[in-house]
Amino acid sequence: MSTPARKQYLRIKKQHQDEVLLFRMGDFYETFDNDARLISRELEIALTSREMGKGTRVPLAGIPYHALDGYLAKLIKKGYRVAICEQTSDPATSRGIVDREVVRVVTPGTVIEDSILDRKANNYLAAAVTDGNMAGLAYVDITTSEFATSEFPAPQLAVELAGLEAAELLVAEGHLPPDTGDATNGDVSITPLSSDMFNEDWAREALHNAFGVTSLEGFGCERLPLAVRAAGAIVRYLEDHRSGAVGQLNALYTYSTE
Repeated sequence: MSTPARKQYLRIKKQHQDEVLLFRMGDFYETFDNDARLISRELEIALTSREMGKGTRVPLAGIPYHALDGYLAKLIKKGYRVAICEQTSDPATSRGIVDREVVRVVTPGTVIEDSILDRKANNYLAAAVTDGNMAGLAYVDITTSEFATSEFPAPQLAVELAGLEAAELLVAEGHLPPDTGDATNGDVSITPLSSDMFNEDWAREALHNAFGVTSLEGFGCERLPLAVRAAGAIVRYLEDHRSGAVGQLNALYTYSTE
């Protein structure tokens, strides 16, 4: 039988299967199971085990809470997504198990922490979508509010990605654009999303809401559906992971690759 803490962990982990879950327990952020094996390997810290119920021992690796930024930077720079789960009730006054919840998810393209960023370079979150012989590419740097999108022949996408050097690339699940790996030298963290995230109608709605407009004519992309889909996917992704960043976007620039 699992302990209450184990049950709580598994419930939260189920909601964050694509992230490394840092689970606050007292003065440490603990990881369990495959996450523990991963951070032990990537961060070169000890892998131990912990009893989490009668006859149940699970792999464990932890980091001190005061050292979070340093370890977080290493994981993000290696392309991992990290969910940070904090204690949200006081252990001294809680009856039973302490309440916990994920308070933020940090991804390579949504980083704002100075301890992680390279201030000499942009930290772009990009989104790419293709349809037939055309492609759309959008990118944003949430630390500067630079937000741009474009639409061009699909064979040109690899060239654009190579020049952009994005930290994270959003793509529709099962639709990774050709030559993406070669174009980025494998340095970009690729995040597959539901194809619904690239739905044109929803993308337009997301952009309209973000900028308080009823048309994208003023941004130059009203008649560029793939550019709209890519930019809209970025806004919707930020709403899920860095909602405050959307309100800081001042404009969307549509650029030409010709």
